[in-house]
Amino acid sequence: MNWSRRVGLVAAGLVLCGCSHGAGATGAAPSPGASGPGAHKGAGGDASKPSHAPTLSAHPELVLSGNLDARPGQLVSMRLDFISRAQGHDAVIAHSPAFGGPVRLRWRDDASYGATHPLAMTDKPGWYPLSVSVAGRTVARDKIHVVRSRRPSFTLTFGSEVARPGEPVWLNFDDLYPGERGSDFTVRSAALHRPVRLARDERYDGNPRYFVAGTELKPGLADGTYTFAVYGPNGHRIAEKRQKVRAARPGDSDYLGKVRGPDLYAPGTYADSPHRREFKVRPGGQVAVMWHDVNPDPGEETRLTATSPAFTHVLHLDRDGGKSADGDDPRYFNTATIRAGLKPGRYPVTVVAHHGRVKKVGYVIVTER
Repeated sequence: MNWSRRVGLVAAGLVLCGCSHGAGATGAAPSPGASGPGAHKGAGGDASKPSHAPTLSAHPELVLSGNLDARPGQLVSMRLDFISRAQGHDAVIAHSPAFGGPVRLRWRDDASYGATHPLAMTDKPGWYPLSVSVAGRTVARDKIHVVRSRRPSFTLTFGSEVARPGEPVWLNFDDLYPGERGSDFTVRSAALHRPVRLARDERYDGNPRYFVAGTELKPGLADGTYTFAVYGPNGHRIAEKRQKVRAARPGDSDYLGKVRGPDLYAPGTYADSPHRREFKVRPGGQVAVMWHDVNPDPGEETRLTATSPAFTHVLHLDRDGGKSADGDDPRYFNTATIRAGLKPGRYPVTVVAHHGRVKKVGYVIVTER
């Protein structure tokens, strides 16, 4: 997001030399009551001349997001700080020809006035003045920079340089363009398990027509180029993208990875326990399983498991997002429960990775109770 901060004009202050506020701002004549000795006194002035506009005890500050390099239809967020609810009431208004009409700022829980409003789809490229007034008195100014509209675009986002079978993929459709309507979009491809419905991305609040979905490629895809197409609600193909997919080959860093494990240890004691491939445990007890891989297979974090006839169920190994705190290699872990009533013995714990190309085995030694 583009953020710009401009110190607003004090309602009772002076407009110096008729100059504009901020670099390159458009000049504006001082409003009646916004300059001169009487207004400078504000509510503390002559009691026989009551002021109809609120007296501001501080310099209101206008904070904008999305106002630079904005496309027609893009959302611009406005926040006016250092003004109380008693001062603003319901009379805080933003004015800009880029909006096509006045925009009311509402009181918010963060003790400020704010609003988010789309730019007019008819806006032409250029700079547009923006002012915010309280009870008709201008207290802050800034500008909005509008650029040309862009045709709808469809993109694919992968986590690796080369798309691998089974790898997660983000589908992104930017439909912010004059005349575009609807929100029912679906992506189809022979590389996907099933058609994927796109949804409005609430995190990308600057674009009201940005639709995304996360999915993954089929694990067993043959090497080749696959077409991904976006379809509208009437089944009409809107856009398409071609993507090359290639499995890892000998010599690629992710063909075999650089693995270590499985490490078996008592739950909660990983930092203090020796990393070993065997672990003694009683029936009904627990064992933690850790797997390291310097070059993990793309998408493997959703498929990696540890299996053992001693476990109550297949153990899914989860990516440890906190591993960066200790500088460790990418690692995956979880805790398994040993079956109750299991006979004493030595039972294998198996982890298979990199599409079956890597297989490592550790052992749990089940003891008498």
